[in-house]
Amino acid sequence: MSEGECTSALDPCPPHTWWLPTLSHGSPARRPPRGATSHEWLSWRLDADATAPSVAREIALGILREWGMTRFAADVELVVSELVTNALRHGPDPEAGADSGDCLVQLTMMRRGGELVCAVRDGNDRLPVRREPDFMLETGRGLRLVSCFATSWGAVPTVPVGKFVWALFR
Repeated sequence: MSEGECTSALDPCPPHTWWLPTLSHGSPARRPPRGATSHEWLSWRLDADATAPSVAREIALGILREWGMTRFAADVELVVSELVTNALRHGPDPEAGADSGDCLVQLTMMRRGGELVCAVRDGNDRLPVRREPDFMLETGRGLRLVSCFATSWGAVPTVPVGKFVWALFR
């Protein structure tokens, strides 16, 4: 596991993780102290279908343009696509059954100063684990790519179910 990677609620997370309260609770846990830097965040619920990665990329690129952070565009486009694809592939809760119908996929983008966090939520409580890719298979490389293109990444459980998988860009 690389420094700054938080893949479990029990693992130490990188310092200054200003985005974790927003992901864990849906909004900042408290107002920032006077003089502290606050952050902006936007969130979208995506249809859990084959168009979700493309829609997420379009949203992310539009927000990067609006926020003046296009320097991250290529990396964010790849990472968001990987995180949404993973949410579609691994996100449905197997305990809920195939007919539960409600597969949650949510894209959240946050910025504070020059830092950007892209996070994707799904409805499964299992936290992701980066694995060594099997070169005979087409899958299994997504989190390795996220590790290469983001400054750090991790996952945080959400209430009542599910998790956000986040990637930080500096």
